[in-house]
Amino acid sequence: MERHTTSNHGPCASRRAVLVATGTAGLAALAGCFGDDGEVPDPISLDDEQSCEVCGMIVEMHPGPSGQAFYADEDALPAGRDVDEPAYFCSSLCAYDYVFDQKDLGFDPTVLYLTDYTAVGDDWEVYDEQGMLFITEHIEAEYFADATELTLVAGSDAYGAMGQSIVGFSDADDANAFAEEYGGHILEHDEISRELIDGLG
Repeated sequence: MERHTTSNHGPCASRRAVLVATGTAGLAALAGCFGDDGEVPDPISLDDEQSCEVCGMIVEMHPGPSGQAFYADEDALPAGRDVDEPAYFCSSLCAYDYVFDQKDLGFDPTVLYLTDYTAVGDDWEVYDEQGMLFITEHIEAEYFADATELTLVAGSDAYGAMGQSIVGFSDADDANAFAEEYGGHILEHDEISRELIDGLG
């Protein structure tokens, strides 16, 4: 396995021109819509064989960042799901895909959580499997953070469950260091667009 580096790097230049073109289209409409009363549920661990709401894969069985989204309206959740429990996602791509679909139906999440690799600390790795690089999964509750508080790296050489991914860091320096080593484009949450997600997927 190839261990990731922990040294900090300066801002990186993107190796993914297509992300530059599509990333700025943004989901600004979502940025200010997470919860009106300031109360958000805490994330949960995704280690109980939860399956992804978008693709059906078991979250804990696949590499890379995962996600969960809480909604105040049960109609935004899978049938039978209570508002105290989130929708589950095997990847950041599936998470955003679901959020965009629900947005089209008039539902905004109370909070969208994604894996925070800064919180994981030195325990994450990028490893080679059959000539492809993958980043490790971390599904414990303490490793999730509000997507609006993360600096995101889209389209790096370190793949997740659905191929190219969006990897989040609560420390922007960590995001820059990751992108310097593995490529990708630095984005904020409100710069993520459906076109970017479709391009990565």
